[in-house]
Amino acid sequence: MLDSLPKRARFVLLSCLSVGLSVSMSPGFSRSEDWSQFRGGSAMSVVADAKLPESWPETPIPAWRTEIDGSGWSQPIVVGDKIFVTTAVGSKSVKPKGMTGGVMDPSTMGRAPKPKDAVEWRLVCLQLSNGDVLWQSKVAEAVPAFGKHASNTFATETPAASEDTVYAFFGAAGVLTAFDFQGKPKWTKSFEPQKITNDFGTGSSVLLADDRLLIQMYNEDSATLFCLNAADGQELWRAARDKGSAWSTPILWKNIDRTEVVTAGSGSVIAYDLADGSERWRVGGLDTSFSCSLVADPRGVYYGTSSPGSKGPIGAVGAGHLGDLTPAKGQNKSEGVLWSGSKSGAGMPSPVIVGEYIYFFGNTITCYETQTGKEIYRKRTPGGKLIAGCPVAVGDRIYAVNESGDTFLFATGPEYNLLAEIKTGNKNEVYWATPAIAGDSLLIRSSDAVYCYR
Repeated sequence: MLDSLPKRARFVLLSCLSVGLSVSMSPGFSRSEDWSQFRGGSAMSVVADAKLPESWPETPIPAWRTEIDGSGWSQPIVVGDKIFVTTAVGSKSVKPKGMTGGVMDPSTMGRAPKPKDAVEWRLVCLQLSNGDVLWQSKVAEAVPAFGKHASNTFATETPAASEDTVYAFFGAAGVLTAFDFQGKPKWTKSFEPQKITNDFGTGSSVLLADDRLLIQMYNEDSATLFCLNAADGQELWRAARDKGSAWSTPILWKNIDRTEVVTAGSGSVIAYDLADGSERWRVGGLDTSFSCSLVADPRGVYYGTSSPGSKGPIGAVGAGHLGDLTPAKGQNKSEGVLWSGSKSGAGMPSPVIVGEYIYFFGNTITCYETQTGKEIYRKRTPGGKLIAGCPVAVGDRIYAVNESGDTFLFATGPEYNLLAEIKTGNKNEVYWATPAIAGDSLLIRSSDAVYCYR
């Protein structure tokens, strides 16, 4: 989906901004109207029972707009009447740039200046009903060890929440802190700050899986998946792979007889047993890394990614397999790989599955059959504008917000069908965060504020 852009502009920058998945089960605590972690309580960007209207006015008026100090691409999450969002605040904070001012500008690529000023990383709690700021808690304060791309932020990782605890993770600071819903810290876990290729900055979000937390830290010094006890932050196990930066978030996949944690990193997709971290299977030979995360359904895990010079690999792995599943050279299948191909066009937004189809977004919208990999259609986004945040499926409709802040409503199925274009954008702001849905509320985060539409 970024293939139509200049090679330099297409370089994969971050994870799906505010950059996780599982299948039809909920990996962590979630009430039906909550959006409790990256891509929702089920971590699939799918919700069946939202109360959003089927039709919208062309230019709706927000129920409220709340400015957020600093900057961040983390997705707002919701538990009950509380919204949690993270931000990084500095005395010389600069708002993140969009595609034209950031990615398309050659001077921003691999030339991030070394930070000199301290950043305060915060967790902010808003009230869903009216957008009031209930409290803000400082997680850490320091001069970042490494820089970031002009289009990224120091607070791109989305927090996760149980019924009474919210977990805020910042890869740039190397800190994970658990808070109660009044903003008081329960425990803190420290890691080494991550050195990311070309100083693009971090983006992998925390995944809450029942009573466990999964933290993926894939960078230029090491690549480790940590599994922690959510109650106290104690490490339960860790799994290492070949080093290399990635911005994707782990996914949880319950299949035939195991609950597997599947991760996408540099050159490969690897699954681990949730119980002990032992490797279950892997697909290698991928000529790039991942900024978008994976998706899955009960029959398979699906991947697709792209970067300059890569073949844009895409594929599906079936359930119940062990070992190295990498297809032989010149083949697009193996015992475990249902199908694979190239030119997926996947960039930053993680795909979404609805029924028999998987959808990738970016500068194009591409639909594939999940069981065959057959491309059903490929269309330019309305106006050719980038969609950087992940799409969200509500029943048989998909909501997607482009970087100008306009919301598009698409019908699912084998035919491209744009149902509505909703003017929710502010021309002075940039929109790269993934939207969230809770009950009758559509939450959209910009470079400056969080908006609520009902």
